[in-house]
Amino acid sequence: MKKITFSSLLVFLLLGCGSDSAEKIDDNKSDPDPIAQDEPVKNDPIKVEKGKKLFLQHCATCHGTDAKGITGPSIVGVTHEDISEAIAGEADMTYMQGIVLDSEQKLIAIYLNELKNITAPLDGLDRQRANLGKKLFFDKNLSLNKTLSCASCHDPLHAFIDARFSTNPVDGSLSVGDDGTTLGGRNAPTVMYAKLAPAFFTMDDGTHVGGQFWDGRAKDLKEQAKGPFVDQAEMMMPSTGSVVSRVKENTLYIEELKALYGQDIFNDNDKAYDAIAGSIAKFEKTTEFAPFDSKFDRSKLPYFHVDHYEMSEQEKLGYRLFFDHSQTHCSKCHSVNSSTESTIETFSNFRYENIGVPKNLDALLARDGHTDKIDLGIGGRADINDSKHHGKFKVPTLRNVAVTAPYMSNGVFKELKTVIKYFDYMAGNGHTLNPETDQPWREAEVNATINYPILKTLKPLSDEKIEALESFLNILTDKRYESLLK
Repeated sequence: MKKITFSSLLVFLLLGCGSDSAEKIDDNKSDPDPIAQDEPVKNDPIKVEKGKKLFLQHCATCHGTDAKGITGPSIVGVTHEDISEAIAGEADMTYMQGIVLDSEQKLIAIYLNELKNITAPLDGLDRQRANLGKKLFFDKNLSLNKTLSCASCHDPLHAFIDARFSTNPVDGSLSVGDDGTTLGGRNAPTVMYAKLAPAFFTMDDGTHVGGQFWDGRAKDLKEQAKGPFVDQAEMMMPSTGSVVSRVKENTLYIEELKALYGQDIFNDNDKAYDAIAGSIAKFEKTTEFAPFDSKFDRSKLPYFHVDHYEMSEQEKLGYRLFFDHSQTHCSKCHSVNSSTESTIETFSNFRYENIGVPKNLDALLARDGHTDKIDLGIGGRADINDSKHHGKFKVPTLRNVAVTAPYMSNGVFKELKTVIKYFDYMAGNGHTLNPETDQPWREAEVNATINYPILKTLKPLSDEKIEALESFLNILTDKRYESLLK
């Protein structure tokens, strides 16, 4: 068993240094069973969420919000046994046994294991499956008319968004399907850092978290990968069986799928389709989709590091504004934890909000021929169907936000600065005209659930502050896409 050793300096392993204010959480739920096809055991997302809160409450001071260490060592991936032995075996830490319960130590370990899953590179069988997934991701043969691949709407040269602006009738707000004319229902989000979203779950208080797509209807990346093939506004294949048949047209695919998933993989259509989607999901979990090498990330490196980036004064001002709750509430939704950030910051809490995004009348007219349709977001899902959640959409990551326009679920905004001014308008601080149209902002699709309690508390943003926030958001761009910045 791995033994963690700590110096006396690490008596603060569990932040609070003896604080008895920690929330005591009863952990009676059993861990989920391993899923099929040799996938790793997935951590219960509710336990992960609870473990994250406990970690930030007890551990972050010494080990950093990324668990990679400040005054203490990296503890990414340590086990419950490791934590328990450290507390029991170090003389300076024995008193912690009565402060952080064993059940809480287990939850912290679950969260640290999840961090390991997020940051660890793929190897072995996972890497081989990811290599197959990459081929499938770029294969146009898997669409009805053989004109569209996953990469068509998620272009790796453009931070995995739909960059077909020159042939798009609504300037990229919605994606054009395999027939060259049909428009999708929502703006295609970047796939970058999508692997960081937890599998969709509902917290004890009814808050929905995680999942894929703007409404979280796919619980994880594998479920998401199954959707576009048979979506009649996207790749338009008539059935999952037809997708499997197209895959079988390629003898190399047949060989690889049998080698990676079993010789009998094609005996069951559902298992074959599951393997195809699973391979794409493995590809989307590679470091290509989450390099964490933006200027923001490099600013967190030690000053003496060759790749260290020193923020400009304008970027520093934007950074302070972003995380300052007395000025803005950006980090309330766009961070792992609203009071901190880290080198593996997701810049999304993966929850669902209605911020009153204006209707995109041009997109609605082009797609439906009228502007009456209302997108109910997560609240419109058949399995949720709750008016309290009408108009709510998943909070997107802000990584690469400066190069992934247009913005919002309906692609209504083309410029990042417009988004910032829109928030200032929603707070009642001015900017009453949309700078892209010089007209008043259009009404929202759903008004009843707009989160005014947060929006109305934003402090006014001067032009200097708007420029600073935009400047900070620019440095969230991964190194490979910095050339795309305007």
